[in-house]
Amino acid sequence: MVTEKYIKMCDQAKQLQNAWEPKDWDTFVFRDSEEMDIQMYMEGEYNRKEMWIVDSIYIWLPTQEQLQEMMPKSDVTSLVEYIKNAELRYHDRFDENAVGYFTGTFISLTELWLAFVMRECWNKIWTGEKWEEVK
Repeated sequence: MVTEKYIKMCDQAKQLQNAWEPKDWDTFVFRDSEEMDIQMYMEGEYNRKEMWIVDSIYIWLPTQEQLQEMMPKSDVTSLVEYIKNAELRYHDRFDENAVGYFTGTFISLTELWLAFVMRECWNKIWTGEKWEEVK
Protein backbone atom coordinates (compact mmCIF):
# COMPACT_ATOMS: atom_id res chain seq x y z
CA MET A 1 0.00 0.00 0.00
CA VAL A 2 1.37 3.42 -0.97
CA THR A 3 0.51 6.11 1.55
CA GLU A 4 1.66 9.71 1.83
CA LYS A 5 3.70 8.57 4.81
CA TYR A 6 5.39 5.84 2.75
CA ILE A 7 6.28 8.39 0.08
CA LYS A 8 7.79 10.64 2.76
CA MET A 9 9.73 7.71 4.24
CA CYS A 10 11.09 6.79 0.80
CA ASP A 11 11.93 10.40 -0.03
CA GLN A 12 13.94 10.76 3.18
CA ALA A 13 15.74 7.42 2.67
CA LYS A 14 18.64 8.91 0.70
CA GLN A 15 20.76 5.74 0.77
CA LEU A 16 17.85 3.76 -0.61
CA GLN A 17 17.19 6.31 -3.35
CA ASN A 18 20.87 6.39 -4.32
CA ALA A 19 20.92 2.60 -4.59
CA TRP A 20 18.04 2.54 -7.07
CA GLU A 21 18.84 1.02 -10.44
CA PRO A 22 15.57 1.56 -12.34
CA LYS A 23 13.94 -1.44 -13.94
CA ASP A 24 10.77 -1.64 -15.98
CA TRP A 25 7.65 -1.45 -13.81
CA ASP A 26 9.38 0.23 -10.85
CA THR A 27 7.04 2.74 -9.25
CA PHE A 28 7.89 6.33 -8.39
CA VAL A 29 6.38 9.76 -7.89
CA PHE A 30 7.62 13.18 -8.92
CA ARG A 31 9.15 14.91 -5.91
CA ASP A 32 7.51 18.33 -6.29
CA SER A 33 4.10 17.14 -7.40
CA GLU A 34 1.17 18.13 -5.20
CA GLU A 35 -0.68 15.01 -6.29
CA MET A 36 0.14 11.47 -5.27
CA ASP A 37 0.32 10.40 -8.92
CA ILE A 38 2.23 7.12 -9.00
CA GLN A 39 4.22 6.50 -12.19
CA MET A 40 5.81 3.35 -13.57
CA TYR A 41 9.33 3.39 -14.92
CA MET A 42 9.71 2.14 -18.48
CA GLU A 43 13.10 2.12 -20.15
CA GLY A 44 13.23 4.75 -22.85
CA GLU A 45 10.56 6.96 -21.30
CA TYR A 46 12.78 8.30 -18.52
CA ASN A 47 16.52 8.78 -18.70
CA ARG A 48 17.95 7.94 -15.29
CA LYS A 49 21.53 8.88 -16.09
CA GLU A 50 20.63 12.44 -17.03
CA MET A 51 17.71 13.16 -14.71
CA TRP A 52 18.55 11.34 -11.48
CA ILE A 53 21.75 13.25 -10.78
CA VAL A 54 22.15 15.04 -7.40
CA ASP A 55 18.68 16.38 -6.51
CA SER A 56 16.51 13.85 -8.24
CA ILE A 57 13.03 14.85 -9.26
CA TYR A 58 11.85 11.28 -8.68
CA ILE A 59 11.11 9.36 -5.50
CA TRP A 60 11.40 5.61 -5.95
CA LEU A 61 8.68 3.64 -4.14
CA PRO A 62 10.01 0.10 -3.78
CA THR A 63 7.47 -2.66 -3.47
CA GLN A 64 7.47 -4.98 -0.48
CA GLU A 65 8.96 -7.67 -2.71
CA GLN A 66 11.82 -5.36 -3.76
CA LEU A 67 12.50 -4.45 -0.14
CA GLN A 68 12.59 -8.13 0.83
CA GLU A 69 15.03 -8.84 -2.00
CA MET A 70 17.45 -6.25 -0.56
CA MET A 71 17.94 -8.35 2.53
CA PRO A 72 20.44 -11.21 2.41
CA LYS A 73 17.96 -13.35 4.34
CA SER A 74 14.54 -11.98 3.47
CA ASP A 75 12.36 -14.36 5.39
CA VAL A 76 9.57 -13.52 7.78
CA THR A 77 11.50 -14.91 10.76
CA SER A 78 14.14 -12.18 10.38
CA LEU A 79 11.45 -9.51 10.31
CA VAL A 80 9.71 -10.93 13.39
CA GLU A 81 13.02 -10.94 15.30
CA TYR A 82 13.62 -7.35 14.21
CA ILE A 83 10.20 -6.31 15.49
CA LYS A 84 10.69 -8.04 18.84
CA ASN A 85 14.16 -6.55 19.37
CA ALA A 86 13.25 -3.07 18.17
CA GLU A 87 10.24 -2.90 20.46
CA LEU A 88 12.54 -3.54 23.39
CA ARG A 89 15.31 -1.15 22.26
CA TYR A 90 13.33 1.84 21.03
CA HIS A 91 10.15 1.86 23.10
CA ASP A 92 11.38 4.49 25.56
CA ARG A 93 13.26 6.46 22.91
CA PHE A 94 10.18 8.18 21.47
CA ASP A 95 7.43 8.02 24.06
CA GLU A 96 7.48 5.99 27.22
CA ASN A 97 3.68 5.95 27.23
CA ALA A 98 3.38 4.71 23.65
CA VAL A 99 1.86 1.33 22.93
CA GLY A 100 4.99 0.44 20.98
CA TYR A 101 7.32 1.71 18.32
CA PHE A 102 5.85 -0.37 15.49
CA THR A 103 2.25 -0.34 16.61
CA GLY A 104 2.09 3.43 16.61
CA THR A 105 4.46 4.14 13.73
CA PHE A 106 3.70 1.94 10.72
CA ILE A 107 0.33 1.29 9.09
CA SER A 108 1.38 -1.05 6.29
CA LEU A 109 3.73 -3.98 5.83
CA THR A 110 5.55 -2.03 3.14
CA GLU A 111 6.35 0.72 5.65
CA LEU A 112 7.49 -1.92 8.13
CA TRP A 113 9.72 -3.62 5.55
CA LEU A 114 11.23 -0.26 4.60
CA ALA A 115 12.05 0.37 8.28
CA PHE A 116 13.59 -3.10 8.49
CA VAL A 117 15.76 -2.53 5.40
CA MET A 118 16.88 0.91 6.58
CA ARG A 119 17.82 -0.48 10.01
CA GLU A 120 19.63 -3.54 8.71
CA CYS A 121 21.37 -1.96 5.69
CA TRP A 122 22.04 1.60 6.87
CA ASN A 123 21.59 1.50 10.66
CA LYS A 124 18.74 4.03 10.63
CA ILE A 125 15.35 4.20 12.31
CA TRP A 126 12.27 6.23 11.41
CA THR A 127 11.42 8.88 14.02
CA GLY A 128 8.07 9.72 12.50
CA GLU A 129 9.58 12.63 10.56
CA LYS A 130 13.03 11.50 9.38
CA TRP A 131 15.57 8.69 9.35
CA GLU A 132 17.99 8.89 12.24
CA GLU A 133 21.22 6.96 12.65
CA VAL A 134 21.25 4.56 15.57
CA LYS A 135 24.15 5.14 17.90
